[in-house]
Amino acid sequence: MLGKKALMNIIKVLEKSAKRALNLRLPGFSPPYYVSFLMRHIDRISLTASAGSIFERDKTRKRVVYCDCRVGSYKNDQNYWIKDLSEDESISSKYTNLPLEDDNIYAFETTLWRLTEARYREALRDFQEKQTLAIFSDNPVKNYISFWNSKPIKSTKFTRRKEEDISYWEKLVKKLSKFISNLPEITYDSVSVTIEHETKIFVSTEKSVIVEPSSLYSISIELQCQSWDNQVVSQNLVINKSSKSDIPDFNGIKKLINEKYRKLKELALSRQIYSYSGPALLYPIPAGLLFHETLGHRLEGDRLLKKLEGLTFKGQLGRRVLAGDLLIQDDPTLKSFNGEKCWGAYDFDDQGIPAQAVTLIEDGILRNFLTSRSQCYKKNFKPNGHARSSDANPPMSRMGVFIIRSKKNYSLDTLKKILISEIKRQNKPYGVIIEDALDGETKTSSYDPQTFSGKISYCKLIYPDGSEEVVRGLSFVGTPLQSLNQIIAVGDKLEVDNSFCVAESGSIPVTTISPAIILRNIELQASEEPSQPPFILPKPKPSRS
Repeated sequence: MLGKKALMNIIKVLEKSAKRALNLRLPGFSPPYYVSFLMRHIDRISLTASAGSIFERDKTRKRVVYCDCRVGSYKNDQNYWIKDLSEDESISSKYTNLPLEDDNIYAFETTLWRLTEARYREALRDFQEKQTLAIFSDNPVKNYISFWNSKPIKSTKFTRRKEEDISYWEKLVKKLSKFISNLPEITYDSVSVTIEHETKIFVSTEKSVIVEPSSLYSISIELQCQSWDNQVVSQNLVINKSSKSDIPDFNGIKKLINEKYRKLKELALSRQIYSYSGPALLYPIPAGLLFHETLGHRLEGDRLLKKLEGLTFKGQLGRRVLAGDLLIQDDPTLKSFNGEKCWGAYDFDDQGIPAQAVTLIEDGILRNFLTSRSQCYKKNFKPNGHARSSDANPPMSRMGVFIIRSKKNYSLDTLKKILISEIKRQNKPYGVIIEDALDGETKTSSYDPQTFSGKISYCKLIYPDGSEEVVRGLSFVGTPLQSLNQIIAVGDKLEVDNSFCVAESGSIPVTTISPAIILRNIELQASEEPSQPPFILPKPKPSRS
């Protein structure tokens, strides 16, 4: 763990190195006007068990740092669009790892010296590229502020954590995996736990110093069996929490596993559907996934500055973009909701700006974007603390705690009645109830079709008489705005979904709080279902030990 004395020494080194970097000079080129370091000290434990035994055990510590070195001025620096550089193209990526030993200050200073030199040269290169681009094409955001000038912020939170008891987690995953493996007809099981304690340190030449600790506890469980037609069917259980005390004990997790096992057996006996177009009821978790993929990423303001983005909502502030009375917000200051902790919450973003609640869409009208310190719209711009990243990736505007509400809402029973009425109105043979989904993805670039996708892990057909049938093999597919404008009813209960979101600035924890929704029409396509021939030999009998 990172001790307080070591922390204060690291802060001093970062401050000294940032101030020193302002003296960087190359003849004929601008010096830096701003330098910051975003350092992460990460202690990580990961364990994986199957059939009651540990298969993987890993305990790691790393320190990584991102250096933001800017040339020119706050008004006009090197950043016009977000550059996607691979490690081979980025010289500075070689110098993002910091020493793990606290007593060798020279090693810190030497690494930061190399890093700032490389970042300065990259900044000059990008600034020249931006100026060259202006010769051949107009810069549509040339009057925007490149980087918002922030007042100094001092916030140094320190948490003295106890060393994790690895034996406790080993016993838990072994016991859970043995329980699953012994269930009838289970052909594969996997239980993984990942624990990550992070201390984030932000230091800038604006004289900001911010220290923010965080913890993530994640349990991922997979159950597999074979269907009647020799397809591999699976169910996944993911438990993401911000503290150990929030993780259920063995009996609590066992109860959740039994529910997944019940669904798995239903799926194994179900028939496969290959496509669908019609009305659908989405429970809160898949509804949240739909909002996250179709809407959330397109409200990330930095995408309005990216050269090859689709720019779905550019120039739409103050205009209606969705039908209905939806209220969509992102509030990283919301630490918990209905007793459930939001692990996407934070106090300061990764550019040193306080986290702020922002109303994005109100009564269907676009009100704002998730913003970093780069101006992304014309009037009354002010950053709202949503620049986020992981490891040593450059921050960009991302979701934190994404919340969807509606003024007019209905109980789940009423939603099913509304769905049946819509099925009859459209003269469809059946509708779809999507209870669970995972692994969403969306395309936002201008050279890709503006689509989204996501795998449905458990769904049912519902017939006009109200009867239901479990089916399998379907995935989300569609275009974002067309799909969201099909909403005809919204549920009255909001559920919290803690998960990871992967984008250009890395994999970050996010929270989505969503109600159930009914769509007048949704398109579903066949998902890839792996097949496997029947096992030749029976599964070994479980041991009594």
